[in-house]
Amino acid sequence: MKIEKIRNFNQVMLAIAGILGILLLIVFIIMMLAESGLFRGNDYRTVNSNSLISDENVETLNQENLRKQIVSYQSPWLIDTLNAIYIIPVSVTTLAKPEEIETYYTEESGSLGLMDTRSKFGRKGYYQKHYFKGQYANLIVYQPTTNKTTLLFNERIMLNDMQAYYFKDDILLVFYLSEKDTNNDGVIDYEDDRNLCIYSLRTEKIKKITDGVNSIKRYQFTEDSKDLLVEFSLNQYKDVKFNSYDKPITIMKYEFETEKLSEIIPQEIQQQLQKLVEGKK
Repeated sequence: MKIEKIRNFNQVMLAIAGILGILLLIVFIIMMLAESGLFRGNDYRTVNSNSLISDENVETLNQENLRKQIVSYQSPWLIDTLNAIYIIPVSVTTLAKPEEIETYYTEESGSLGLMDTRSKFGRKGYYQKHYFKGQYANLIVYQPTTNKTTLLFNERIMLNDMQAYYFKDDILLVFYLSEKDTNNDGVIDYEDDRNLCIYSLRTEKIKKITDGVNSIKRYQFTEDSKDLLVEFSLNQYKDVKFNSYDKPITIMKYEFETEKLSEIIPQEIQQQLQKLVEGKK
């Protein structure tokens, strides 16, 4: 009799433990769904750190007089020691919940946390400064000696992977630039199609490298020159699945002075290589 009671008691306890386990699992699933934003009233997507909301989504926010991203500034970078020129990266902070737009005002900021890095001599005719990792919504060039502040872009962009190259007659800032939500994930960031930009501190001008179709993957300066070899990822294969991660690549040369972009592999050789790959004669 006692054994039967113990068996019944154990069955009841197991049943209770099973029910509690199921309830905990349901609560966990609900919390995960809530965190992912599926239960939110408005269809605002969770935005990756320091990326721009896409044009379509930001238009919806503007119509409702709301904003979800606030401009923020990173520590200034001392780019040109001789002329005391700083670069101030502009980032964005994304709010967990959109807020109503209020009147904009400014206040005086405190002391600046300055970051200076040591230059290392390169083997291609330039000094290469520290690699500035991260993505930003704009760049500000600041010259305290003349109290001059310059905003580089007047449109919504995201830039990333900036490097400073020190030539004998100039300092070039080179970085990737994304302007549209090309992968339709709701944000503009480094995963979208990228162009390449070169900003000259001497001329204070920006040169944009693009073929108008394909996304830039990598670049390198040619020996003892400001000309570049640029790798383009072919967007015509964007929706095609490959066994490897990378899409097909083409390489072009960018001439710095003339701003001319040209193929370095002639069409005849490209066609010959393709035939060899396909086993055709």
